[in-house]
Amino acid sequence: MGKIITRRRALILCIVLTLLWMCMIFFFSAADSTKSANMSGSLLRKLLSGFVPHWQERSADIQQQIIDSLHTVFRKLGHFSEYALLGCLLSAGVRLWPQKSRLPLPKTELWLPALLSFLYAGTDELHQAFVPGRSCELRDMFIDLSGACVGIAVLSCILMLRRKLRRRRSKQNHYHQTGDSC
Repeated sequence: MGKIITRRRALILCIVLTLLWMCMIFFFSAADSTKSANMSGSLLRKLLSGFVPHWQERSADIQQQIIDSLHTVFRKLGHFSEYALLGCLLSAGVRLWPQKSRLPLPKTELWLPALLSFLYAGTDELHQAFVPGRSCELRDMFIDLSGACVGIAVLSCILMLRRKLRRRRSKQNHYHQTGDSC
């Protein structure tokens, strides 16, 4: 007898998860440049050792050259993925929010989470300006916004597919109950 999660509880859970994720982003941004580079470099090394054939057979110098060549891209993908999840969480929260119908603009579940993500990205970059060795970069804000938009789009597609499947099942159930055929 599974207990159905109410819309209100889902909203509270979504808010809590969003705030926790924002704290995680803040935590990552608070690391100085050395610590941040070591964290991302270590993760990249682990990923490469798990996915690149014969990684362990390469010399330490060659491994480091590969890591150095991918490190910046990997860090930017980190920005992108952090904000993809944030955009998804914010979009879910906006969709669950009870008073969203009072907002005057259409497609609130798309533009509002994107705007909130962009504003948080701005505060995140501003925060990094005060962390030793880190900088405030407009480019990163747009990478963050891009990630958020992808997260919002993914959630929108998942929910759209879910609605279509429910409609299809509902039609099938209706035809089975009434004896109608297609």
